[in-house]
Amino acid sequence: MKKSLIAALSVAVLLVAPMALATTPETAPLQVGLSKDIIYFVMPDRYLNGDPSNDLAGGTTTDPTGGYNPTSTAFFHGGDLKGLTGKCSSGDNGLARIKALGFTAVWLTPLVVQVLAHASGAGYHGYWGADFLNVDPHLGTKSDLTDLSACAKKLGLKLILDIVTNHTGDVIQYQDKVAFIPAGKENAKNPAWLNDLSNYHNVGTIDHCWGDGPCMQLGDFYTLDDLATEKPVVYQGWVDVYSQWIKDYGLSGFRVDTARHVDNEFFKNWSPGIQAAAKSVGINNFTIFGEVYDINPVDLMGYVRVNKIQTVLDFPFQHVAAEFASGNSDAAVMQNLFLKDDMYTSPTSTANNLVTFLGNHDMGRIGFLISDLKDQTKAELLPRTELAHALLYLTRGIPTVYYGDEVGMTGTGPGLDQMARQDMFPTQIAAWKTEARIGSLPVGNGNSFSQGLTNPISKYIQLLAGLRKKYPGLSNGQMQVRYASGSVLVVSKRDPVENKEYLVAFNNGKKAAKIKIATASTSGWNLLMGKSTFSNAAAAVTLTVPALDTVVLQAKKTVDVTAVKLGKLVIQSDDLTGYDLATANMTTSNLVSVEFKVQTLPNGPITSAGVDNNAPYSVYLDPNDYPGVTSISVTAIATNTKGEHFAYKASTFSLDG
Repeated sequence: MKKSLIAALSVAVLLVAPMALATTPETAPLQVGLSKDIIYFVMPDRYLNGDPSNDLAGGTTTDPTGGYNPTSTAFFHGGDLKGLTGKCSSGDNGLARIKALGFTAVWLTPLVVQVLAHASGAGYHGYWGADFLNVDPHLGTKSDLTDLSACAKKLGLKLILDIVTNHTGDVIQYQDKVAFIPAGKENAKNPAWLNDLSNYHNVGTIDHCWGDGPCMQLGDFYTLDDLATEKPVVYQGWVDVYSQWIKDYGLSGFRVDTARHVDNEFFKNWSPGIQAAAKSVGINNFTIFGEVYDINPVDLMGYVRVNKIQTVLDFPFQHVAAEFASGNSDAAVMQNLFLKDDMYTSPTSTANNLVTFLGNHDMGRIGFLISDLKDQTKAELLPRTELAHALLYLTRGIPTVYYGDEVGMTGTGPGLDQMARQDMFPTQIAAWKTEARIGSLPVGNGNSFSQGLTNPISKYIQLLAGLRKKYPGLSNGQMQVRYASGSVLVVSKRDPVENKEYLVAFNNGKKAAKIKIATASTSGWNLLMGKSTFSNAAAAVTLTVPALDTVVLQAKKTVDVTAVKLGKLVIQSDDLTGYDLATANMTTSNLVSVEFKVQTLPNGPITSAGVDNNAPYSVYLDPNDYPGVTSISVTAIATNTKGEHFAYKASTFSLDG
């Protein structure tokens, strides 16, 4: 059980002399290397076939791996690295097209050599790895990947590789709960340490295991061989493997598959080696984000704060954004999500580093999910899909778009997993030829690239990306919820260098809404996106937000309402998280940032507990971060947009336990 901080009721009560603190903050919210990027998530096998000679994985008349069958959704279809690279010039359908859509980074599903196919499918998706040192022959060669990397560098695109550390493809079998490697497969994996049974847990599957510990971490993930990621030979082995991929191809980040299933200490043991490898080749801000499939921020915060995953995919955002865009929930639900952002605030993390998305290759596409959550008319589906993308691009986080969403792909049947992994090039899957699309006709025998030239979603995300590029305040910076009532959510955004306030208003209702909100700017406003009538009286803005639409306003001058009145610095136990919540209360309409500082007593170092730049200004303190300490002193320093600093009087707290 966590220890608890016994908080003083008021900052006026001090048990010992307060810590001597500078009145200026020493740090700013930490940003990962991808913090300002817009990511395009692509499955190379389904994007574009640039080299038909590799379709059969080196065979001449048949595929020796049994993996190629473009008439089945469960097998390789022929897309490859050459297709994704293209000619690397304007007008081409490869990386140049992705760049033209406004993306700045490309996330590729795993490229490693997969286990042999079986009757029910092949590893076209990349998550059934066998040889982790080479490129799957269906996708091309190492030389092809080098060419892709060179093209990305030429275009100014970052490359993110999807990797797997929790498991390998299914080779190990069981007989009466005894694990064994079938004859002939003793050396099926590469590098060699992956062929050693002792490097695996060998206790059955995650839903039925016989291990001593949580099946979620010890069991095989749907029969895939679960590695003992707590063992040095395993985590150091993965350091060696994936460091080489960084050095060879200049990658900027990893998305780590099934991150919730590895050992709790894995990222602490593995990440430093990966960061060191990246720095050795001049990549000084390498980003690692994990897949933790959980929609509760209380659960996610532990993976970031305790397990030390640098950042994670924001499944809570996906859930709430889809609900709001579909009209299935109101603005208060979105506000409640953002109120939980303080859970991620620490000296090394912030909610701005979360990787946001609307749908993916597992759960399905946003166009399908919006209709699945709530029946939509054809006339409503397009604006609701655009509303979802506006939320993705214009709130906090690192936006990620799943390939094909930009041309209105939806889904077949249940709409998830294999049914959400359509071909961009001409498909041989009959259901995909007739599948409904948003903003376009069914693709038929054509390809999706020509549709992208006219699809309104493609044009809309280009508009959003252009706004973020032209107006830095609309990118992934400071954000404050100003209004959340009924169908309308309004946030203020600001870049500290430009210091202009932006208002972004989202309306998921079927009727226009007229609202009045308080801001920190009196200079008047320019309309950047949407159709709206608006006026201001001093710092109060009255505006109309059309039905199913988004409006973006920019203040004409820098923020000028800067008054700050400090309240009390309060700490209270938070039973939901097991942490203690420190809140710096104040009265202001300014876009303030607050840094919290902690000193272990009697004479310990003064350290930052994190920076919060959206009200209410809070930070969660983990008592386990102060082992062997009996009392601490806490204070906070608020900084307004004028650069003025306001220091809270320090309070001393005893640690119970």
